[in-house]
Amino acid sequence: MRRQFFALLSVVAAILLAAGSGSLARGSNSGDKEGHDDFESGSALVVPSNDSSASNGAAGKKGPQVGPNVRVNAAQVLPGAGLLGRSETTIAADATGLDLVAGFNDAQGFCGRPFGAACTPQSPSGLSGYAFSTDGGATWTDGNAPPNFNNVFTRGDPWMARGGLDGNTFFYANLAVDATTGADLGVSVHRGHFNGSSFAWEDVHVFNAPNAPNDFYDKEAIAVDKQDQGLGIVSLTNFVKACGVPQNGDGQIEVWRTADGGTTWHGPTIVSPDQTNPACDGTGTLQQSSAPAITPKGDAYVAWQFGPTFTATGTSTNAEIRLAHSSDGGATFGTPVTVAAINSMRQDPPVGYTRDRINDHPRVAVATSGPHKGRVFVSFYSAVAPVTAAALTPCPPPNVGATCRAQNLTSSQVFVTFSDDKGQTWSTPTPLAPAPPPTGIKRLWPVVTVGNSDNVDVVYNESQETATGTTSDCNVSLGGGRRRRGPAHSFVNTFMVHSSDGGATFGSPVQVSSATSDWCTAQVNIRPNFGDYIGSAAEEGTVFPVWGDSRNGPVDTFFAPVALDN
Repeated sequence: MRRQFFALLSVVAAILLAAGSGSLARGSNSGDKEGHDDFESGSALVVPSNDSSASNGAAGKKGPQVGPNVRVNAAQVLPGAGLLGRSETTIAADATGLDLVAGFNDAQGFCGRPFGAACTPQSPSGLSGYAFSTDGGATWTDGNAPPNFNNVFTRGDPWMARGGLDGNTFFYANLAVDATTGADLGVSVHRGHFNGSSFAWEDVHVFNAPNAPNDFYDKEAIAVDKQDQGLGIVSLTNFVKACGVPQNGDGQIEVWRTADGGTTWHGPTIVSPDQTNPACDGTGTLQQSSAPAITPKGDAYVAWQFGPTFTATGTSTNAEIRLAHSSDGGATFGTPVTVAAINSMRQDPPVGYTRDRINDHPRVAVATSGPHKGRVFVSFYSAVAPVTAAALTPCPPPNVGATCRAQNLTSSQVFVTFSDDKGQTWSTPTPLAPAPPPTGIKRLWPVVTVGNSDNVDVVYNESQETATGTTSDCNVSLGGGRRRRGPAHSFVNTFMVHSSDGGATFGSPVQVSSATSDWCTAQVNIRPNFGDYIGSAAEEGTVFPVWGDSRNGPVDTFFAPVALDN
C-alpha cells in the first residue's frame, strides 16, 4: 500500500504526540498522500537568536533588486506551549502590490480539537495559517487561521489567489476537516477582502469527492482570473477506491470550477483518470501535485506529475510533466499532453527533508496581456540522472532499533518551457541556472509567474548538499521508524531568475534569501519539515516570493519583495 489515510484523525494525532514520531500510513511503505499530521520526535530546542535579517538587495544595479527579508508569521512559541513549523508557502497580491495575503502550514493547529495535542491552540485555529500586509510586505499581521465558519477547520496544502467578480477578492483553498470530529470535508475555499488597514475572511465554501470516504481528496490548488470575470478552478488529486479498497488508487486528477466568483462550485471534472492497473497486481502510475491557471476568456490549464510507475520490482526512475487544456472554464478538458519527460526526484529528496520521498511538483502560468498574450508557461525540475532508492540498513548509535536510509546526493536542475498553441506543443525546456555537478546541488520547487507585460519570473529553492567538516551527521526522522543519516547537510537558499522578453532568455539567478537554512537542524514538529512547495506572486514591476526558512531555529515563512529593473 502506497498511500496515507486520515481515519480517526483526532485520536491518531494525539497518539503520535505521545509516541514522539510516526505517520498515519495504513500500509507497508511511505505514502503518496501528503498528510500534515506527522510529528518529529522530541529533542532539545534552542531559543532563536533573532527574528529577521538585513536586506541582500542589489540597489543601483540593473535587473531584479531584492528587498529586505521579513518573517511573515508571528514569533513561534517553543515546545511546552506550542508546536513549531510554518512552511509550504503561498501568497497573493492586489494590483498595487501593497495589499498581500500569505498562507502556510501551521503546526499549532494540532493543539486542541480536533487533533487533541496537549497545547494551546491559536484562535481561530487550523492547520493552515495566514498573515496579511498593507505596506507591500514591510510588516505583517499574523491572523492565525481562517475562522471556522460552519465548523470548517483547515487541514493544510494552502493555496492563495486573488480575483473574483470585483478583482479584489482573496481566495484561500485548503484541505478541510470538521472542527469538532476531524471528519474529512474535502476542500474548503475561504473568501476575504481588505478594508483599509485590516483584512477579514467573510465566508467559506466546501466540496468533497462524491464517493467520499471511499475516495479521498488531496493536494488541492486554486486559480482565479483577475479581470472581474468571476472564473476560477480548483485542481486536486483524488485517491479513489481501487481494487475494492477505499482510497487505494494511484491518483486521479480532477477539477472543480466556479463562474460566479466562488459563490457556487461545480464538479468534479475528471482531467486524467486513475492509472491503477485494473489487474490489481499492485502496479500503476502515480498522478499527483497538480497546479492550475485560468484566463478571463475561460481557457483553463492544469499541469501535474505523471509518474513514477509502481511495478512488481519497485518504483521506476522516470516520470512526465503533463498538461491538459480546457476552453470552457474547466467544464471539459482535452487529451493530456506530455510537456517534458523527467528523471523523477521521488527517491532523491534533499538530505535534510523529513520524508522518505518527494513530489515532482510543476507550476503553470499564462500571459494575459503583452506581446505574448496567451503564452502558457510550465516550470518543473528533474534529477540529472535516474535515481533509485538509497540503501536501508540498521541505524548505528544513538538510533539503535531504527532503520537508516543512506543519503542520495544526485543533483537536479530547474527548467521552464512555454507553448503558444494552448499547450499542444512546447519549446525546448530552458535550464534556469548553471549546469549542476553530478552530485551535491538539488534545485527544486520552481514557481513561474507572469507580469502584465513581457516579464516572466521563476523562484526556486537550491540545496547545497555538503559535509560540515565536522563529525556532525545530518540525522532526520522520516517517520515509521526510519531515519536518513549521513555526513552531508542541506544548506538551502531561495533564488529567482527573470526574463523581460516573454521567456525567450533569462538572466543569471539572483539570491532572494539573505541567510542560509540548514534543513538538517531546523526546529519543527511537523512532517515534512519544509512542506512540498514554496510560493510566489507577481504584479507589474514586483515579484513576491515566500518560502520556508529556518535561520531563527524554527521553520518560519519568510518574504522578500523583488523589484524588477528591465
